[in-house]
Amino acid sequence: DFVLNTPLLDDQNGHGTHISGIIAGQKSNCKGIQGVAPKAKIMILKYYSSHQSPQVTLAKSVMAMRYAVRMGASIINYSGGGGAPDSKEEKILKEAQEKGVLVVAAAGNEQSLADKQPYFPASYNLSHILSVAAVDRSNNLAKFSNYGLLNVDIAGPGVKIWSSLPGNKYGYLSGTSQATAFLSGVAALLLE
Repeated sequence: DFVLNTPLLDDQNGHGTHISGIIAGQKSNCKGIQGVAPKAKIMILKYYSSHQSPQVTLAKSVMAMRYAVRMGASIINYSGGGGAPDSKEEKILKEAQEKGVLVVAAAGNEQSLADKQPYFPASYNLSHILSVAAVDRSNNLAKFSNYGLLNVDIAGPGVKIWSSLPGNKYGYLSGTSQATAFLSGVAALLLE
C-alpha cells in the first residue's frame, strides 16, 4: 500500500518537497520562498521509490489518487507519468472527473511531441486533466519539455525554479513537474 507522509521526513530526492514549496510554501519563516497559494492545504501522498519497479510505482500512484479522491481533494497535482496508458489509472481518473476533481498533470520531460508519443496521465482524453508543459524565463518552451497541440493544454515556469528541499534547505530544480506545481497553485487560488 502507499505511504502517507510529509516529504520532509522521507523525500529521497527532494522532488516532493520542491513541488510542495512551489504550491504552498510559507514565507512566514523569513527565508526561502512563498508558494503560489500559501493558504492551500496539501495532502502528501508518497508513491514513488527508486527501489521499486515501474509496475509497483504505477499501482501505488493509482492507490494514492484513489485515496485523494475519496478524501475529498479538489485538485490532484500529478508530477510524474510514463509512455503507456493503464486501465486502472484511467478508471480512477474517470472517478475523479465524476467527482469534479481537477488533475493537473506534467506533460513530461522527453522533448517529445505528445500528440504522437503520449505521456500519461497527462494525455488521457479526459476533460478534467490539465496537461502542463514547461517554459523558461523568456517564455520559450523548455528544451526538455514535451509539447503538442492536442495533448498539452498550457505551460508554466519550469526552468531553474527555486523552492524548498529536505533538511530545511532550498535549491533549483527544473522540469514539467515544477510547471505543474505552479498551475496547481493557480487552480488552488481560484478555489479560495
